[in-house]
Amino acid sequence: MKKKNLLSGLCLVLAVGTVVGCSKKVESGNSGVTAQSAKPPVVKVTLGTRGLPYVEGSPNINEDKFVKKLRELSKTDVKFELIPHQEFNKKLTLLLAAGDLPDLLQINGVNSPEVAPAVNNGAFYELNDLIEKYGPNLKKNISQTTWDSPMVSNNGKIYAIPLENYIRNTQVVYVRNDWLQKLNLKVPKTIDEYVEMLKAFKEKDPNGNGKADEIPFSGRQNFAFSEVFFAAYDAIPGGWKYENNQLIPNFIRPQMKQALELHRKLYQEQLMDNEIFVQQGKDWDAKIKGAARVGMFVHDPGYPDKWRSEVKQGDSKADVINIPAPTGPDGKGGLMIGSPVNMAWSIPKSNKNPENAIKFLNWFYSDEAQKFLDYGLEGEDYTLDNGKVNYKYPTNPDEINRENMHLMFLRLVGPSYLANESFMKGRKDGDIIANAIQIAKSEGRQDDGVDMPIPPTLQSKPELGKNGLWMETAAKIMTGKDPIDSFDKFVEDWKKRGGDQIIKEATEWYNAKNKK
Repeated sequence: MKKKNLLSGLCLVLAVGTVVGCSKKVESGNSGVTAQSAKPPVVKVTLGTRGLPYVEGSPNINEDKFVKKLRELSKTDVKFELIPHQEFNKKLTLLLAAGDLPDLLQINGVNSPEVAPAVNNGAFYELNDLIEKYGPNLKKNISQTTWDSPMVSNNGKIYAIPLENYIRNTQVVYVRNDWLQKLNLKVPKTIDEYVEMLKAFKEKDPNGNGKADEIPFSGRQNFAFSEVFFAAYDAIPGGWKYENNQLIPNFIRPQMKQALELHRKLYQEQLMDNEIFVQQGKDWDAKIKGAARVGMFVHDPGYPDKWRSEVKQGDSKADVINIPAPTGPDGKGGLMIGSPVNMAWSIPKSNKNPENAIKFLNWFYSDEAQKFLDYGLEGEDYTLDNGKVNYKYPTNPDEINRENMHLMFLRLVGPSYLANESFMKGRKDGDIIANAIQIAKSEGRQDDGVDMPIPPTLQSKPELGKNGLWMETAAKIMTGKDPIDSFDKFVEDWKKRGGDQIIKEATEWYNAKNKK
């Protein structure tokens, strides 16, 4: 009887204090808001557009129907502030300097040059206790390897919630299969076979317009999406290799000299886009899609269906496929096997209710969230038939761009749609997506410095990084301004100017990480 009276009294107190009472409620990830709550918590989120056309073309992202549904389902009054994809790092730096921060902030990692100083200055919450208390789904579903990543934590202290990469090799080769077939070419495997393919693309008019306007292979400034031939020599410029008891940057290893000799040939014979040193993403896109002049490029394995559809808009006969990367002297190839972390979310200390941000992210691992993120809006993107989802798969580029709003942009954390077998099985061109993913998983070069914080000396001397002296040297060698042997002088100078100290600092990090 006493127990019954105590329970009744407790219910009365709760009813007076919170108007929640002792009624049952169903949780879907965000346990901080119930159906009886008067107002959902506000969470202001600053994030990048990720270069997605639907997002960048939105006149007001916060009035978008998908965002409104996100608010409804998550029981969170989320408000987005967008950073243009091309300006993300620059705008993030300015935002952190100004100190006017949102409740939840997208970052590249807590060890990135833009964010690390703010972390060191105490601008963000340590999240261990908050995750323990308010993020059970986060704790359960995110792997320990990911939590331990330097992009997420520092000395066991968690400063960010990660979106995990479904595939750690995030780049594969795309090629115009219609060009291969027209020229009666086999799918290349080795470096030499790739070079022969590129020569044929340049010389034999595969687009059939009678003009020598084909671009055999194209990439972006600083070799973005164009390091595949470096990879054949296991010399991807941004990577590191542990050898002879030291962690060495790939761009000073002997293999790099071989790789630059090949790139000199590709550049001077115009088998590689000669605008690569200055080319921005939008110009690269226009050549591949609108003009449909590019025979080979490199990009994400997650959506080759999107690429195929968009290239067809420029050339209705286009057929884009994925093939294994060129193999080098060791018989291996493939781009860099990168971090388990795709991007991460930090909570600034200006947020007076950090638990609301944690609960919001925790919701993304619920079944409710995954259904919304995979299938979109009921009645528009799918219907239900006795509980079975009938999804309206997109059939044109505009529909694909719209779909990417829920598949990609709104998926702040949680499982990838690529892991949903039934969703992928019914998808048009699902076979080419599966092929791209299989290629990505079967190849790739290990980066022994993955997730390494920037060594202190490199922070103070950024010119010693990949995009500094090495890029200058590579450009001069490739364009013929300097001989290939100038690479040896570059390595010597790099070491004298602080490179030896960078190697020492990188090696100390590697040894500590691997308990050597």
